[in-house]
Amino acid sequence: MARVLVVDDDEEIVEFSVHCLNSEHHEVFTAFSGSQGCEIAEKEKPDIVILDLMMPDMHGFEVCQKMREDRRLKDTKIIISTAKSYAVDRKAALRLGANAYLVKPYGAQELLDTVKEMLEGPGTRGSP
Repeated sequence: MARVLVVDDDEEIVEFSVHCLNSEHHEVFTAFSGSQGCEIAEKEKPDIVILDLMMPDMHGFEVCQKMREDRRLKDTKIIISTAKSYAVDRKAALRLGANAYLVKPYGAQELLDTVKEMLEGPGTRGSP
């Protein structure tokens, strides 16, 4: 069981993610904005953050960078969850410290497989 924070401004995506993660008995926290995600991450210190890029208050890249600069979150795995499938975005995410990149829409199994990979090893997934 892992502690997972889902940060996305789309309520349906959050509900989908929570349902999938709960089915594997993960402890799930949610945030609907980048700034709220940063606050919850600092407080709860999740094992994994599933992070959207396009949010109204703070871009996911900014959130990712802020989390990577926080020494208390250095071991937290970050999975970018976005509809942006461009190689340049994928490269930027990995350069900023994301560990995996999921392109929406994705299925429950792909989400759970990615979370499992993040828990099992130190590598990155989704590199071009």
